[in-house]
Amino acid sequence: MGRSLDVKFASYRQSRRNHWDSVARKMDSWTGWGSAYHARLMQIYRFWVAPRQRILEVGCGHGDLLASLEPSFGVGVDGSPEMVRRARMLHPELEFIEADGHDLGMLEGPFDVIILSDLIDDLWDVQQVFRQLRGLCHVRTRLIINSYSRVWELPLVIAAKLGVAKPRLTQNWLTVDDVFHLLNLAGFEVIRTWQEILWPLGTPVIAGLFNRILVKTWPFKFFAMTNFFLVRPCQEITPKRPLVSVIVAARNEEGNIAQIFSRTPEMGAGTELVFVEGHSQD
Repeated sequence: MGRSLDVKFASYRQSRRNHWDSVARKMDSWTGWGSAYHARLMQIYRFWVAPRQRILEVGCGHGDLLASLEPSFGVGVDGSPEMVRRARMLHPELEFIEADGHDLGMLEGPFDVIILSDLIDDLWDVQQVFRQLRGLCHVRTRLIINSYSRVWELPLVIAAKLGVAKPRLTQNWLTVDDVFHLLNLAGFEVIRTWQEILWPLGTPVIAGLFNRILVKTWPFKFFAMTNFFLVRPCQEITPKRPLVSVIVAARNEEGNIAQIFSRTPEMGAGTELVFVEGHSQD
């Protein structure tokens, strides 16, 4: 069983690498709706991420989103050699690493912000990636994720066939609850989730109306294209050693008091003796 899974994972990884290499080579001549969609994503991320921070983006593509956030130290990871090559040419001030998102052992954290944009639906093992990211966090790290809503599964398939959206391989199509549970299992908690982008085209006036106003309101938000998650690492609670109180009900015990002190062991973080005296005559 283990070997079978290894073979399937290797096949998955190679197919993804070939696919995104092919997409990267076509990007210079791309005329679909992707430019408006990614421009809106940049605006959203810039709202949530202050400049001059240590930022990691897994699945960075050609690095435009990472560069737009103006990190003091920016690292992009992508499994496509062609994407990484282009990212290094476009943004030489940033560090780009060719690596599979499931194997991040070469990274040295911690990072202030970690970004997974349109990535988790394309992963083989989402929880494994989340677990690795947990080790790259400090207590104030923020993880920001956006992923396609399942409502858009059919529209995106049709758009790809029409040539106005990038072709994609088989997707996970995770629900918001799915992502919540996977993050929790990996040691994260979701601070906030929300929806963005109703109109992925750069149509004047209409794009602003749909993507800045209507997408925030009921019922339009349920038809949004992408779900966002703002996440932080769960704080590990170190159990404190309790203080121990020993209650002694005493009456006429003058001869035993010294033995009580000497025979009571030190317990927990500290031990106190409380004597409840009952009208002793001694």
